Formats: sequence, C-alpha cells, structure tokens
Amino acid sequence: KEGKTLTWAVRFEDYSYEDDQAGLEATFTRAMLLIEAQIGNPQKGIILLPYSSTAKPNMSIRKAVEGKGYTVMTLNEFLAAYNSTNSDNTASNSSQNLVLNKGEAIGYIKYIPSGKEASINGNYKDILVYETLPHRVPIAGGILTLEPQTPLSHINLLAKNRGTPNAVVLSKTDQQKLKSMHGKIVKIRLGKTNEVQITPSTIGVAQAFWNNRPQLKVQVPKMDLSVKSISYFDIGSKSVQKVNCIGSKAANYALLQHNLPKYVRKGFGVPFYFYDKMLKDAAVDDLIANLIRDEKKLSVWSRNQRLKAIQEKILAAKVDPRLLREIKSISLKYYKGKRIRLRSSTNCEDLPEFNGAGLYKSKGFWEYDNLEVIEQKVLKVYASLWSPMAYEERSFFGIDHQQVGMAILINEAFREEHANGVVLTVPNTDGSMSIHINSQSGENSVTNAESGQIPEAIFFRKEDSKWYVTNTKSSIQNIFIEEPKLTPLVRELQRATVDISYLLKKDLASSKQNTYGVDLEFKVMKDQNEYKLYIKQARLLQLGL
Repeated sequence: KEGKTLTWAVRFEDYSYEDDQAGLEATFTRAMLLIEAQIGNPQKGIILLPYSSTAKPNMSIRKAVEGKGYTVMTLNEFLAAYNSTNSDNTASNSSQNLVLNKGEAIGYIKYIPSGKEASINGNYKDILVYETLPHRVPIAGGILTLEPQTPLSHINLLAKNRGTPNAVVLSKTDQQKLKSMHGKIVKIRLGKTNEVQITPSTIGVAQAFWNNRPQLKVQVPKMDLSVKSISYFDIGSKSVQKVNCIGSKAANYALLQHNLPKYVRKGFGVPFYFYDKMLKDAAVDDLIANLIRDEKKLSVWSRNQRLKAIQEKILAAKVDPRLLREIKSISLKYYKGKRIRLRSSTNCEDLPEFNGAGLYKSKGFWEYDNLEVIEQKVLKVYASLWSPMAYEERSFFGIDHQQVGMAILINEAFREEHANGVVLTVPNTDGSMSIHINSQSGENSVTNAESGQIPEAIFFRKEDSKWYVTNTKSSIQNIFIEEPKLTPLVRELQRATVDISYLLKKDLASSKQNTYGVDLEFKVMKDQNEYKLYIKQARLLQLGL
C-alpha cells in the first residue's frame, strides 16, 4: 500500500487432542511447564488431584506426574499435612479432625472403601466409616468420613436430625486405626473441640448402650383426602395449601409465594387424593398392609423384595386422567418452552421433628411432553415413597407407614443456574441467630459434593450483622466473596432468611424456639448481566441445641 511492501505472517496451531491416559499426562505436564515459565518460580509446587473418575485429570496420572518431579497430593493428604505442620508439639491427631455433630456411639465398625458406598446397609449398631463421601447415609450409630464434609451437607443435616455423632477424620493415624478395626466393636466419642476418641469395647457394654437407645415416635399430619383439585398458589384458597392437603414441601413453598413472591417461581400443589386413589385402584394398598403386618418376621432382604414389588406395581399403575390433563394444561399455560419439575411433597419430610432430606425423588418433563410421559414421571415420584432407604428412615423415627402419603409440588425447573447453595440458621444463646451460607458455582452440589470439592462458606454472626465472615473459598469458583455484583444478593439472602425463619418458627412453642434452625436451598440465576435470587425450598431443622 502506497509503495510499501507488506509481509504476512501466518501461524498454524494444532488443536487436536487425544483424551487418553498418555494424552492427559503429556498435556498436564506441558501446562505445568508453561505456568512455571510464566510466573518465573523455580519451585514446582504441589499438585492437588481429585479421586473422582469423572474429573480430568485425576489421580490416575499421579505416577506419571510424580515421575516428572512434582509432589502430588489429594485434598485430604494436603489438609492432613498442613494441620500436622501447623500444630504445636502437644497437639494430638484430633487436631486434624473435624467434629460436625458431637456425641458418643458404640457399635461395629464398617469400613467402606471408595466406590462401595451404595452397597452398604446400616443400622443403629453400626459405625460407618466412608473413604469417599456418600450421597446418602443409611441409619447408623455413628458416621465418620475420611473426606471433608461441609456443615450444611445432607450427611450432616441428617446426622443432626437423627442425633447421630458425625465427624471428618483426616488424621492418618486415626484413619489407619479405623481401617484395622473393621468388624470390631468400638466406642467413639466426638467432642466439641474436634476431639475424636476411638477405643475398643465389648458386646456387653454395646448391648447395654443399644438397649438404652431412645425410642422415637414421630406423628405425621393426617392426610386430608377431601381435596381433589390442584391448588394454584397465587389464586387458590389458602385453606387447602396446608401440610395435610399437599405435603410439607408444597405447603412451605406456598407460604413463600404468599409472603416473599419475588424469591420464588409460580407453584402448584397436587393433593394426596390422587396418590391415594392410585393406590386403591391398583390394589397397592393391600401390598403395603401385608408388608407392615409381616414386617417383624421378615429379613432385611425379604422386606426389600416386598418394597420392590410395591414400587413395581406403582410404576405399572394408572394415574387419574383428570390429573394428567390438568398438569398438561398448567405446563402449556404457565411454562411454555420450560422444563417443569414434579417435586416430592410428603407428610413425612420437612417436618419440625423429621427432616427426611433427600429421601424421595423428583422428576422433570417438558411442556411439550405427552400425557404418557407425564404419567410415568408422576408414578416415579409416587414410587419413591417406598424405597428401602425411605422405609428404614421412617422406621427409625417410629413413623406409621400406613399414614404416609405423597403429594407433589409443581414448579419451573432451574436450568443453567449461575450458583446454588444452602443456608442454615443457628440460634445464639442471646436469642439472636447466626446465618451460615454454603454456595457453589453452576450446578455443582453443596449438599452432595463431588470428591474434593469445597464450597464457599460464609456466615453472619447475627441476623443484623453488617459484615459476613469467610470460612472457606470455593475450590471451583467464588460466588459472593470478592464479587461486587453479587454483594446486593447476599444482603437479600440475609434478609430473606430472617423473614423465612420468622414465618416457619412463629407457630413453635417458645420453649422450642432455640432448638430449631431454618434450612434453605437457594439458586442464583443470571440473565445477561443481571443476577436474581430464588429460594428453592425452606424447612425447619431440629438442631438439638
């Protein structure tokens, strides 16, 4: 141009990649060399790799990476090494442990290797020791995990509701001790100051301990089967938006929609009537009655086979066509182009005396799905009431199985959320309450975290505190910490939590006010550059303080 010579430089880059073991090892090593060159640090640092087989890269490349001169650790190994280095000479191995629910238990140690979590049955005579965090813990006398838990995980919330001692054991000495004691009777004592004591015991001492176990007897609200139509929370009668009509989850959601409408999406409640009608039409109620009649003389295997037969018969049953047509009509009118969620809402969960977190299933469908698809989704929600896991939990709390039923909460599913999390309020001795928030980016779970994932954990010392305290930063991506755009939202979450706490606790006797917290699940949705807070569900949680 204008008599000048132009020189063009063309750069070709190869983006081909083989997602095999050798490719992972080579790419990871190359990335580390690039990082070292960029920061100009001659030290190689420490590589933290997860156990999870779904994470790429993961511990499968450990040997190759160590061969390149890098120190490789899991998160557990790193925390244990850190605690060991930073503790004084008088500190015991318990300084590397974390007690989440204090107490004592005597029972048989069941040491559960990674990958075997789902195959384990437990009872109050067992102390379950998990190498890897389970998604669900059966009834147990005590719970010990060798991976970090969060205080607001499903595991710990269930432990608090059941009164089960629960702790994280990162001490290598204690971990080896527990592994060597598999099948033996021990006593565990979990103290307030993260003290974990593990001592041998005898069958005589254990039997006396088991015989003195409190016998629980939780009464569930009696179902009102006179309500035969779906409840529209925004325009319907509040008199049928109660636990005995539409279950606890739906009733609590209706309460939120009436009092804090900006934080919820439009909801509807399917009453117990349709579940009860399905049971009677398909004669499933006879199978349930026979199971309860024979329960004491059945083995666990036989009982579970009976439960499987009940679930199979429910899945083959028919749902009242009137209900299916109305659900379809709602989806077309209110959820055009949306994913709809059918959420379990029983009279035996989210109760002040019985949490039941994670016991029952929820299912989704699209507004364009036909009636057959909707029917199968409804039946799967209904059938989840009779899983062995749910049955055992109810039995532990002395709940009459013939009095339980399944209603359904209908609302829009949360898709592609920016963040999600859990909030727990804990009463303080001065009558105030602290607000504890665990959050994680996207759909990464807080309640059932993947191996090695740490949530962002912050808390307000009191409900009116101006500043929050940071416990941990997210191992994936921070949410409220150091994110100015989300500062208004964490303040909204603080205020909403206070309002919800008042709503849910207002009917409790004054003597019980200080023994309950409120457990919330929330979502943060992002529309372009605007963030919005939603409350997914809310319930009381007995803390036994």
